Amino acid sequence: MPDEFNMDRDLTWNGPPNPSDIQTQVQKILSQTPYACASLEKLSGGSANYVYRGILQNPLEDGAKTIVIKHTEGYVASSPNFKLSRLRGHYENTILTSLQSLPPISTPLLSISTPKIYPLPSTTNTQIFSDLPLSTDLKTYCLTHALTTPQATHIGHSLGLWLKSFHVWGADPAQKELREKIKESTEMRALKYQINYPTMIATIENFPDLLEGSRAVFEDVAKDIKARLDANEGELIHGDFWTGNIVLPNTPFQDTPSTPTPIYIVDWELTCLSLPFFDVGQMCAELYELKLFKNIDAGLTLISSFISGYGPVSRGFAFDVVIFVGNHLLCWGTRVAGWGTPEQIREVVVVGREMVVKGWEKDERFFGEGPWGSWFS
Repeated sequence: MPDEFNMDRDLTWNGPPNPSDIQTQVQKILSQTPYACASLEKLSGGSANYVYRGILQNPLEDGAKTIVIKHTEGYVASSPNFKLSRLRGHYENTILTSLQSLPPISTPLLSISTPKIYPLPSTTNTQIFSDLPLSTDLKTYCLTHALTTPQATHIGHSLGLWLKSFHVWGADPAQKELREKIKESTEMRALKYQINYPTMIATIENFPDLLEGSRAVFEDVAKDIKARLDANEGELIHGDFWTGNIVLPNTPFQDTPSTPTPIYIVDWELTCLSLPFFDVGQMCAELYELKLFKNIDAGLTLISSFISGYGPVSRGFAFDVVIFVGNHLLCWGTRVAGWGTPEQIREVVVVGREMVVKGWEKDERFFGEGPWGSWFS
């Protein structure tokens, strides 16, 4: 990695910070700005940063009374010994500022967009976003609200449309300058590879009876992706596109709302130039886990409608997606504490293994019956 991405790793480490000290620091940063807050509420979700909802002392010019605040340090907030450059906040600010020009995906039922980002000096390592009060993420929403098939279909299709519009927008010649800026985000590009493909191979040691026989395929997949990343600049991606970064009101979905339900695509700090199927595959994998671990049928409906909304893709892209789904199940479906029983985890390991192996073998028949079947019919 370039030297500038190691700047936080050279600091003397004096132990984990006190969260209350961070919160006091954030309030002090905001105190002399239009975003001065009467109080801060720590928000759940996400692990890399300190995230709060702020109750403003005075409404902003656009009428906002609350804001979301993200403060970035040179480490992962939930695991301070894991160093990570503060520059990730800079790239998130860059992409979100540019994304204000991307039209939302709007229907009579919902409107999908990115949150507004308010100006604040980058030297504060703090970002201010528009708030969606009384909201939750899509993963939690699906665990606590029953979606009908039409509702899941509409949400999934709209998310697919939005992601495709973002990928097309990001590849447009008009975004050349933006891509040049995001191209510098080499740490996130490397991290995206590292936490998936080498981790997939390492997972063999946890389930040798189930995975050792697939080691050669896993290694070939990792080599293939590494070669493609080394040979190709890549395209603009979100980098962490999953159900936890889709924010919507924490109320039953309305089939006839008076105004479209707002949905925000958040957490852009892993944005980089890479392979677009990473975004598609990660979302599909997380939706699949809703079915595999919690038997939520809406997860499958969300997948099929999501890929329908994303639209036609090449066979190669489709196989890349399902391989990545299997990869994600192996890397993350097996590691989320409390998410599944030991028996369920072993079943998911088998599903993940088969998706990687069958995808690598280009077995169209294997995938024809699943929620991604429309891509293999």
